[in-house]
Amino acid sequence: NRYILLAALAFAAVVTIYIVKTNLEPPKTEEVAATRDANSRIPDDGDGQGADAMDETAQREQFMHQIEHIQDILKKDSMNFDAWSALGNLYFDANMPQDAIVHYRKALVLKPDDIHVLTDMATMLRAAGRPDTAVTVLNHVILLDSTLSQAWFNLGVIQSFDLKNQKEALFAWKKFLSLSPPSEHTEAVQKEIERLEKELGS
Repeated sequence: NRYILLAALAFAAVVTIYIVKTNLEPPKTEEVAATRDANSRIPDDGDGQGADAMDETAQREQFMHQIEHIQDILKKDSMNFDAWSALGNLYFDANMPQDAIVHYRKALVLKPDDIHVLTDMATMLRAAGRPDTAVTVLNHVILLDSTLSQAWFNLGVIQSFDLKNQKEALFAWKKFLSLSPPSEHTEAVQKEIERLEKELGS
């Protein structure tokens, strides 16, 4: 779970696993793809623990190796959008929001309207203590693609838990529900909507 949201406990259990990177498409550059694949292959010592069995030093070494590999790619091709966004994703996963933001912005220089990178950057802006800027970015994402349910969900989270704008949160979460198939996530959001409506007397 990447970011703990300040939600009611019943809601938080689901929310914390849902505000995640939306850029799930594999990068087009083969070398960058290989780096991401390596990140997903965690050595298994046979006890089923996988990543849990890796000590912090090994994880740090793996992280630095991935960073260096992508930086080598960028030395050859500084206009490689996939590489810049992959660096942002690595820093996202490492809970290093400022570094993630820097590299997402470099990716956005090449593709200013990439909704997935923008949405990921908004999550990092929130993590960096800049919820107002995150809202601005998410509103831009929604202007680009009003059907991106993740943007509506994240917007509701920030409006409710960070900015305390409950009416705006309700609007965003209702849009999220209208765009999303039934799941444990939508059930949790529906319960939170009902709680907020009671709180607001609507």
